[in-house]
Amino acid sequence: MRQAVVLSLSLLIATIGSAAVLPVGVVAQSAPAYRGEWTADTFHTWRGDDDQPRVQFNLRTGAGDSRWGFGIRLRDLVGLPPAAVANVANDVQFSWTREPGTFRFLGSFDNGRGAGTYTFTPDQTFVTSMASAGYRNLSSDQIVRLAVVDVTLSHVRGLAQAGCNSLPIEEVVRTRIHQVTPEFIRDLAALGYKGVPVESLIRMAIHGATPENIRALQAQGIRSLSVEELIKFRIHKVTPDFIKALDARGYKNVYADDLVKMRIHKVTPEEIDQLKTLGYSGMPVDQLVKFRIHKVTPDFIRSMRDLGFKDVSEEQLVRMRTHNVDAMFVRHAREDGLSVATPGDAVDLAIHGPRRRRR
Repeated sequence: MRQAVVLSLSLLIATIGSAAVLPVGVVAQSAPAYRGEWTADTFHTWRGDDDQPRVQFNLRTGAGDSRWGFGIRLRDLVGLPPAAVANVANDVQFSWTREPGTFRFLGSFDNGRGAGTYTFTPDQTFVTSMASAGYRNLSSDQIVRLAVVDVTLSHVRGLAQAGCNSLPIEEVVRTRIHQVTPEFIRDLAALGYKGVPVESLIRMAIHGATPENIRALQAQGIRSLSVEELIKFRIHKVTPDFIKALDARGYKNVYADDLVKMRIHKVTPEEIDQLKTLGYSGMPVDQLVKFRIHKVTPDFIRSMRDLGFKDVSEEQLVRMRTHNVDAMFVRHAREDGLSVATPGDAVDLAIHGPRRRRR
């Protein structure tokens, strides 16, 4: 499970312009550019993809108009005393440094619940370099966000080199949150997906339509899918393994839309095998889907065979389910003395009522 920096980024400010601005060339280290309050939970930790324990931190500006929630690796909190983890520690001072700047925390912990105040000092080299990359006059609020999600200069420059030029700073932040890296973009381009809009890149990353996934699909003969089709495949779990299983059962070169329909309606390779055992093999995709829609399951077919309805056609099975004919319906009709010898008799009874003569 992706446990990289978890962000709410529920920004409550009315406009970014209201935040303090750091003009290029002004040495921000001479005075803290940002102040606020923090809370933390070191009692309930979790581990990320790197298997490192993380703690939940929440920051709020002094004015209370911006808030962030995110996880920090314990080892990155320099100076945090061991007693702060699920214990008591007063008057603690520790720091957290990112490329955009450094957070310095003051406060206390009680049974793993921490609170206090913080200052954030931007790194002037980072600010100047960002200006050279086209991001001038960043507000302190924006720089804090860049620090929280660990936006680095190499990431920004890599995006530009990969063809994502002049992105708004908020889109830069989102690419970092969702791990849309320059390598991700270049690999997609190599697979034929060049110039994909940033919003689509982010959606691909969110749903796992990665270069690795695309290569696996291509190995199964699925090529030239659109970005939207790739995303649909991931949403509906049209996996390379699913396609391979269908191929082994004779369903080759199935259209992308049909693959999605099969997954939506829960057509499984296992059910295809059961239907084949019952004599219904090689059915078109549309018929398999129709069976699922109308709940013509292997169990239903077996239950009707137990009542003497053998060699029933696919359409007759669907008609029976459409008109709510099941094993109980037929048994009750026969117990009432009605003649129900064929699927047609059962459907006619369901539609028109007990018109037939009793046995």
